Amino acid sequence: MSLPFHPPPFAPRMLRAAVASWLIAALAGCGGGGGGGTGSTAGDPSPPPPPVVVPIVLAVSGLAVTKMQEAGSGATLMEERLGSLTDPGPFRQLVLLDDQARERGRFAPPAGWSLIDFARHASGETSLALATARDVRVMRIDAAGAVLIDMLLVDEQAATDPFYDQGGVHDDSALVPVLTRDAVRLAALGESAIVALRTGRNAAIAYRFDRAGTTYVRAWRALVEPGLSVFAIGITSGTFDTFDQLKNHWQVFVDADAAGIAVAVPSREQFAPVFERHAAYFGEPVQAVNGALLTRLTPAGQRLGTTVIDTGTTGELHGLRVHGASAVLVGRVFSAQRADGGGWDAWFARIGRDDGARLAYRPIDVDRGEILFDTGALPADRFIAVGAAGYTQNPTGASVSEDTAPMLLILEADGSVSQRLPFPSGPRHNELRSLALRGSTWTVAGLVNGPGTHSGDGNPALIAADGIVQPLTLP
Repeated sequence: MSLPFHPPPFAPRMLRAAVASWLIAALAGCGGGGGGGTGSTAGDPSPPPPPVVVPIVLAVSGLAVTKMQEAGSGATLMEERLGSLTDPGPFRQLVLLDDQARERGRFAPPAGWSLIDFARHASGETSLALATARDVRVMRIDAAGAVLIDMLLVDEQAATDPFYDQGGVHDDSALVPVLTRDAVRLAALGESAIVALRTGRNAAIAYRFDRAGTTYVRAWRALVEPGLSVFAIGITSGTFDTFDQLKNHWQVFVDADAAGIAVAVPSREQFAPVFERHAAYFGEPVQAVNGALLTRLTPAGQRLGTTVIDTGTTGELHGLRVHGASAVLVGRVFSAQRADGGGWDAWFARIGRDDGARLAYRPIDVDRGEILFDTGALPADRFIAVGAAGYTQNPTGASVSEDTAPMLLILEADGSVSQRLPFPSGPRHNELRSLALRGSTWTVAGLVNGPGTHSGDGNPALIAADGIVQPLTLP
């Protein structure tokens, strides 16, 4: 059960390992004036040169970098201090960078609150979601970290949303599940904030908040999935929840662009049978029992339809992105019970945004255990995908090895692996977690020197990781 959280100071600071110069070529204006002129006139000024964008190359001591977003000629990074199974986290804070990769500001949550997620807007401002064990708060900060909006999310309908009770624990008055705070996600829709969360009834709800001066005004609320009993998953030994596998079935995922919003919810047989409850409430038969549901909404909140992603066996959802005409979901799936512990594969699914058609679904097996966290769109309907590989897991349990390698893939439109690109591996556990397009160059964020499930059993100090951010060179 979540407990009150008073975050310690985030003592580890960001260390710049290197900052390379990278220049977007400026276009010189050519005018029709006399020799040596600038070509400008009072009525027809030359456009300003594009800004010089410096790539972000960072090493962060003691804190993982679990998310990165670029917008408004700057970037927002989420740093996270990893905690044990008994810690009430998550313990997250934000770092705000300008287009020169210089730190402009930081944000850490107030005492008693956890920072859960963020979304960066084109203006350079960032919306935030914070939570306690029961409440959710939506905030907005400027490019230097100053608070512009601070609003408690109030939803009186949450207590009366449809609920399919099988005896599981729930709290009708809470806006987060009883057993985790980490069930709120944000996306930017222009300068509006899209919030998706699982309530204390475990219903999946989406909201749109439009900025109105110093506050947010709720434009709409949409029930994505009804409430249902969700049951806890435990482990018999170990001190760290590698890959969030003990709480993934409570989580929700969201992304948005001008064309609309996508919300995804995992379904897991016995522990979180969302498929079954979706079928009962919406009258849409579902034969699958494990996987995820992707719901498409218009910018006005109208439900367009829901697509089932059937992973067959136990699966986890770890990433959702809208890429033009497609929505791409990624995670991992328990493909086979193998004695060597390599039975988990990554999975990739692509859904058409116009009609909800399942355009692709594919497990990905490159080296023992694999997981994918994020994707980016490349030309010709190809994708870049990041995650981790080379781990093993107890074939009858949840214990993940400490030894894990970074995974960087180029995928075809159907999810098949075109190429696994080299990426330097750090000590212990490695994960590539987040992608952002900085100018015309992809940047990846993640962690090295992280823990496995049992790393901290005898020494809690080993439940720690170091963050990395660096640009990628693609073929």
